[in-house]
Amino acid sequence: MMRMDTMRRTGLCLVLAALLAATFGCAKKDRAAQGGTLVAGEINDYEGLNPMSTTDAHARDVYNLLFLSLLDENPDFLTFSPRLAESWEFSPDRLDLTFHLRKHVSWSDGTSVTARDVAATFAAQKDTLTLWAGRHLKEHIDSVTVRDEYTVVYHFNRAYPYQVMDANDGPIMPKHVLDRVGHAAFGKIPIEQLPTDGPFRLGSWVKGQALTLIRYDGYYEKGKPYLEKVIFKIIPDQVTLLTQLKSGEINCMEAVPPGEMDDIGKNHPELAIYTFPTRTYHYIGWNAARPLFASPRVRRALTMAIDRSLINENVYYGFAQECTSPFPPIIWAYNPNIKAIPYDTAGARRILAEEGFRDVNGDGWLEKNGKRFEFELLTQYGNQLRSDVQVMVQDMLRKVGVKADLVTLEWTVFLERVKSGNYDSQVGAWRVGTKADLAPIWSCEARGPEGYNRVNYCNPLVDSLNAAAAGMLDSEKAKPIFCRVQELIYDDQPYTFLNVQRARNVVDVRFKGVRQDAISMYHYLQDWWVSDGKK
Repeated sequence: MMRMDTMRRTGLCLVLAALLAATFGCAKKDRAAQGGTLVAGEINDYEGLNPMSTTDAHARDVYNLLFLSLLDENPDFLTFSPRLAESWEFSPDRLDLTFHLRKHVSWSDGTSVTARDVAATFAAQKDTLTLWAGRHLKEHIDSVTVRDEYTVVYHFNRAYPYQVMDANDGPIMPKHVLDRVGHAAFGKIPIEQLPTDGPFRLGSWVKGQALTLIRYDGYYEKGKPYLEKVIFKIIPDQVTLLTQLKSGEINCMEAVPPGEMDDIGKNHPELAIYTFPTRTYHYIGWNAARPLFASPRVRRALTMAIDRSLINENVYYGFAQECTSPFPPIIWAYNPNIKAIPYDTAGARRILAEEGFRDVNGDGWLEKNGKRFEFELLTQYGNQLRSDVQVMVQDMLRKVGVKADLVTLEWTVFLERVKSGNYDSQVGAWRVGTKADLAPIWSCEARGPEGYNRVNYCNPLVDSLNAAAAGMLDSEKAKPIFCRVQELIYDDQPYTFLNVQRARNVVDVRFKGVRQDAISMYHYLQDWWVSDGKK
């Protein structure tokens, strides 16, 4: 087990290696001409692109191209590179964190970006009127003060491992807009009305069809981005999306269906494949606010009735491994020792009978108090993988007398149903945050429309142990506690954890400077360029 300081040194070595590679490759990059268009295929439209209101992970990938954060998180999840801030340092007691901002950064409306924008953003993030989903991340930051136009200081009430990460979370917003509309209304402002300062700015957004970003000529990295335009083409069907990828109508696609990877590798030399461990896991979420799923024993029985290995083999073709933890293996706090609940239909029936569910009238369906064990299982329209999981789970549950009614919804409708809690169960996925902290998804406080705990799970022991571990500077002391928290959650089975996936990203080989990591497919999009200059 590595100490946090050892892990940081390892991360720094990776960063230095990347810098050396960039140095030796600079001659090639110097020849990268500006121009060209990237057409990226997306199965879902975006819930919204205002960083203060959206909770959509794919939307975060896009708004991080529009807005600058103080720092850029590195793929080791432990170190950071300069972004809006050129440098930063702690006070000797680690309670004050000072950021020195770049000068000559401007919003797309011509207003300068200064330390006052940083302080105003923090005030909005902390204000309960803003309803920002990440407010808990600022819990240990008492205030932010402006030392001068380009120096800002974060004041913490305690020292802990993730101070830089928490200070950095959330892009900086324009103070002049925050002042004009107020915190309560800011999250409702459409992205079209917000000035931006990232490498790209909004060109147009035709809902359900395409989101177009164009190069921001005022971006601080002179000469970048290389691409003139990026079009996120919304195609809410994986089959059509894949057809357009192979025909060249779109240039890149994230999460290619696993069953298609072999064909792309063998028959499409014009497409480059990027596969690596991710921080994404898939699950079936049982809404504990529904009486059917209030009991952990019932949820465990449902998991026992679902053959996760068969799902992973038949649907994911080796690009996934069974998941037994709310942390994926790529996160340092992951517990590798949790044993998967076995597939056991007889055991599932026995537990359900002990919980009062029996086939009273011989029709093959379990009942309790005269009511059939029947519920809706939701997922999003157009995602064939999740639809396949739906069908397999329906068939598996039928074998133990449980009736799952399948419902597929357009993405934004699906998301609204899940966020509101107006559903029974869902096939879903999380791209887990890079911070070892389970509170955002699993704490009692995270329940409700503005939080991420969308299955209404609550275990006070989980909350207290997680808070203790997340606050420890010594990772060797924290990890056993995190391991225990993961065991508690897995025992409670608020989700049937299905799998952790490997990335299956594909990009047209004409696009150079492409780097992929578990942060985002588009993490370094400002560095991409077109080798043949096609527009």
